[in-house]
Amino acid sequence: MKKRIGALITAIVLGLSLAACGNSGYGDTKDTKRKFANNYSDRLKLKEEYDNNFNNLMVATGEASELMLVYMVGSNLESEAGLASLDIEEMQKSGFDNENVRILICTGGSNYWWNDDISADEVAIYEVNSGTDKINKLNVLQGDNMADPLTLTEFLDYAYDNYEANYYSLVLWNHGGGAVLGYGGDERYDYDTLTMSEMDQAFSTAHMMTEGKKFEWVGFDACLMGMIEIAELFEPYTNYLIASEEVIPGDGWDYKFVNKIADGTDFSGVAAGTAIIDTYASYYDSYIWYKPEYTLACLDLSKTEDVMNSFNSLISVTENDLINGEYSNIARQRGNTKAFGIIDEELCYDTVDVYNLAENMSETHAAEASALKNALEEMVVYSKTNVENAHGLAVYFPYNNKMYAEEWVDEYSLSGFSQTYMQFVKNFTETFYGAPLTVWDLDGEDAVVEIASEEPDGGVTGATASEYEVGNIGSMGSFSIQLTDEQVANFAGASLEIWEIYENYDDGGYGLWIDSSDVYLSSDNVLSSGILNKRIVLRDSSGNEADCCAFEIERGDGYAVYKAPIVVSFMDDNGEFDPDRYYVPYNLHIRIDAENPGGVITGIYPLEDEDTNSLLPKNSVVLEQGCYIEPYSFGRIIEFNDDGTVKPFEEWKNYSGLFYGFYLDGDLTVDMVDIDPDIEKVYVYNIWDTQGNSYQINVMQ
Repeated sequence: MKKRIGALITAIVLGLSLAACGNSGYGDTKDTKRKFANNYSDRLKLKEEYDNNFNNLMVATGEASELMLVYMVGSNLESEAGLASLDIEEMQKSGFDNENVRILICTGGSNYWWNDDISADEVAIYEVNSGTDKINKLNVLQGDNMADPLTLTEFLDYAYDNYEANYYSLVLWNHGGGAVLGYGGDERYDYDTLTMSEMDQAFSTAHMMTEGKKFEWVGFDACLMGMIEIAELFEPYTNYLIASEEVIPGDGWDYKFVNKIADGTDFSGVAAGTAIIDTYASYYDSYIWYKPEYTLACLDLSKTEDVMNSFNSLISVTENDLINGEYSNIARQRGNTKAFGIIDEELCYDTVDVYNLAENMSETHAAEASALKNALEEMVVYSKTNVENAHGLAVYFPYNNKMYAEEWVDEYSLSGFSQTYMQFVKNFTETFYGAPLTVWDLDGEDAVVEIASEEPDGGVTGATASEYEVGNIGSMGSFSIQLTDEQVANFAGASLEIWEIYENYDDGGYGLWIDSSDVYLSSDNVLSSGILNKRIVLRDSSGNEADCCAFEIERGDGYAVYKAPIVVSFMDDNGEFDPDRYYVPYNLHIRIDAENPGGVITGIYPLEDEDTNSLLPKNSVVLEQGCYIEPYSFGRIIEFNDDGTVKPFEEWKNYSGLFYGFYLDGDLTVDMVDIDPDIEKVYVYNIWDTQGNSYQINVMQ
């Protein structure tokens, strides 16, 4: 049976949501809007208004100051959560002026739609009118796959041929995978996407472009599309690009911006970008379910040539460094650059901020880096973010995701982007996958390992413990190892795991509490890490709590981001476990900083879904009241040799499973609690080199 928006609305009104700190109660939208907050009486009133004005609203063609097109590839965002239908309702309720702005949407790409007026069996064009709860079907397209460039072209041509406007704009709605994976994921065609070359094909053959015209602005309500590659691709087709470097939170754009651009005073791309970005930032600044990180920028594409020239100049001199044996230095510059789309320590999308990359390369190439930063500042005309070192434009730079890098570089080579950069990426990844540059004999007789009661003093990398006090790092002492000159030359990073003997494990079991990369490399090649005296627990506002383990996935100046794996079982309407949503795995993202020393939840991400062709899902998870949350624990049982000596840690028996959980009752929060310094522990030092190879050394307390 087809799902209905009303069912979703009822569920949310009943309070099936996750709140972060500072809200006044579940289902309370006084200070923040939730897209599916339409109640039944509102919908009846809108329907009455629509019926009274039906004849005036039903139009097949028309004129407007601005025609806004929305290419809405519903995919699983619609079939599972009705997010596309909710955005349509949001447009209808925004109160925009139909005389100034007309909105056409093209729907498809989903197995079913929560809006009863939309069929899942076709790709169709509808007009959205203000103050109604109905949409008017105008045309059914011949194309059925929304990831076929001909389907997108058909939509663009229908709109341009039938509607006259002073300004044309376009929103591309759905999943985003950046320059490598492309945009959109048609659920009906195995999540086929529009690659960069296919998007180029769709726009270059559209009637508007063949007649020498451009969109005033094109925006991506999709993840990770704020990239230099996308900007260069769209430069011939639009004056302004509005897109996000980071993952788009689940609710996507706040479409009440339509009212602001429909006031008839300014239809420019800058004005639209400002309205879109302001409403977007305001919405997530007051979000009550958690505190999502966000980025959104408006780019002036007339500045693309200057940016590309400066970018290629910096890459050219960096390529010379690569040829001359400076791979590891370049890799460290890349490793220190702000990255986006990091789901966990293994799954990331290898896009990094271009401006921050230039900052990190300025020590070796100051003039070229400065020119690129200046060009970027001219291109980014307006932006808002709550993310450090996010400046509005990213680039694909393979490094963290070794599992996919070779495959993705092959796909990336088809994008048509800068040949200068493409050659650099290929040369870089050849060394990345090449034979190890360093011998890491950490367990040999010459290895010097020490656990000290004092805090590390800092060194050539990292800050002193007194300068960085997040989570009281270092108060349990330090763990250090002496490296050789060769190892230091190709050292990239390290992390320290704390495994504590766990009372619920039999036969000498240890559970992992925390993994942190707060490391310090001294001038005499001693690598040290402060030993955290804190671990993370989950709590709700009713006093329930559960232990959890946490892995650091990102660190910057004064902050660290951890993932905490959990399993959630949801309830059905009868209060029983829902068999379709039982033991669903997620990663909580937790940020620790000076403002949030106990931690704050910034996202809830489903684990990678192979069915979506590796497309990054929007951060759309909202946990429901009454669901059962069980943190996942990583455990090991001690193993002995025949002579009674302890086997290496990596040979211990895997005893992972689930911690005890709780039924969510109130706000879900996190907190840092003390680790008992007197309980027996195993410390595991993970060291990785600039080629992504990792090495372990472990010592029992």
